[in-house]
Amino acid sequence: MKKRFHCEVDCAHCAAKIEDAIRAIEGVEEVTVNFIAQKMTLVADDARFDSVLEEAIAKAKKIEPDVVISAG
Repeated sequence: MKKRFHCEVDCAHCAAKIEDAIRAIEGVEEVTVNFIAQKMTLVADDARFDSVLEEAIAKAKKIEPDVVISAG
């Protein structure tokens, strides 16, 4: 499953760190975090998508506590 999310992140460096951390999650097939567009695209297994998304948000918050990831 591939979904796009609004992703408020403060800098390109943080976006790259978040992308690397999410890429390491088991079940993630592909992820991109675009600082300029403030978008995150996540591709993960359909059966585990919700749990992968929750873990991705948690990892992103550890890196950048002010990050906001939301649908749309």
